[in-house]
Amino acid sequence: MIKTERFTETLKTNFLILAVRLFSVSGAVVWVTYPQLYFAHINKIQIIFIYNLIIYIYTLLFIIRFFLPNQSRRCELFCFSTFVFDQIVISYFTYNTGGFSSPFYSGYFVVTTISAFVLGVRWALLTALAGGIFYIFFNYSYGIGLYNIAEIIYRIIPFFVIALPTGILSDLLEKHIKEIDSLNEKLKQQNIKLQESLEKIESMQKQLIKREKENALLEITEGLAHRLRNPIMSIGGMANILDKKLKKQTPHKELEKYVEYIKTESKNISQILNNILQMSDREVQLKFISLPKIIEKVLNEFDNQIKTYNIKVVKKFEERLQPIRSDEKKLKVALRNIIDNCIKAMKNGGNLTIEVKKSTEIKNMVEINIIDTAGGIPKEILKNIFKPFESGGEVKKGIGLPIAKHSIETVGGELYIDSKIGQGTTFKILLPM
Repeated sequence: MIKTERFTETLKTNFLILAVRLFSVSGAVVWVTYPQLYFAHINKIQIIFIYNLIIYIYTLLFIIRFFLPNQSRRCELFCFSTFVFDQIVISYFTYNTGGFSSPFYSGYFVVTTISAFVLGVRWALLTALAGGIFYIFFNYSYGIGLYNIAEIIYRIIPFFVIALPTGILSDLLEKHIKEIDSLNEKLKQQNIKLQESLEKIESMQKQLIKREKENALLEITEGLAHRLRNPIMSIGGMANILDKKLKKQTPHKELEKYVEYIKTESKNISQILNNILQMSDREVQLKFISLPKIIEKVLNEFDNQIKTYNIKVVKKFEERLQPIRSDEKKLKVALRNIIDNCIKAMKNGGNLTIEVKKSTEIKNMVEINIIDTAGGIPKEILKNIFKPFESGGEVKKGIGLPIAKHSIETVGGELYIDSKIGQGTTFKILLPM
């Protein structure tokens, strides 16, 4: 049996079938006890007794059904037996309400349809066959002759016409439901596996992030230690020399150069520590700012170097460019470090071009291009250009460009670099408008 679990396992469905049965029986009782409609020639009391007995039987069948396991052979046979009993009851109704012309003839269709939905096409056809046999058997006393045999066959054939397509549709429905259940179960299993995979990926990602942080911290620590070691050792050495000179009562003018050296190295140490603090600063204070004005202020800080190195500054600012909402302090830090890098690379002169415009590649973004003609950066340096204290060939980088990238990303922007040997380097900054 493939339908019982779907259509008769719930209390609601069983109650519906019971209600149809009881309603049919009650209608039959009213019919046979109503004087103008009564055709049978047996005792009314006997008929009412039989109909009441049928009601009790239906109620008992309703109760028994709940003690049978779904999708079992016993349950299948039980349900089929109840529908055969329905056909017997309907046949008894027709016998007592006019025979072949009884209005309760439509009850055969109801029983056949319900059996097709509950049990499928095979049992529905057997139920229809049982209905046809009982229909003739109970009502043959009304007379079967050549004049009405065609009419009787015509009345029985619709039982099978209803049973066949309805049963087929029910079988197909059950098949599709099972396929859907199977797919849902597979999907559920796949979801469980996917969730497990996501958890593993998340765990690995956390471990990777932790490892990257540890590696980054180790790189910064090693670079910082390397950068601080030389000035600290120099300060220590100068302090020892200064101490010896003081004991020998060396003239003050000779001592001033040692003091000045200590002050210079102390300033360098302070600058390195300030850079580290800037990288750790993630606080953002947003306000509307004008990019051309900020760039002008930063360029003014490099006036002496620009003149000393004979650098030509070309400014290309898009007209009517609206102010953007960003952190002025962090933008200045980024621009200062990038421009400082470009100027130091052009000690023999060159062109420094600064372009500000709306981005044509990404909507609602403003683009700043800072271009030098210093001759380009080698690939071995360029690939690690934004890593603090990285060594590339014979060049030892500091922390200026990593700070610039950190500052730009903190305000929601991006910093890119493109360099061609023999031509120069372009720093592209993208900022949200």
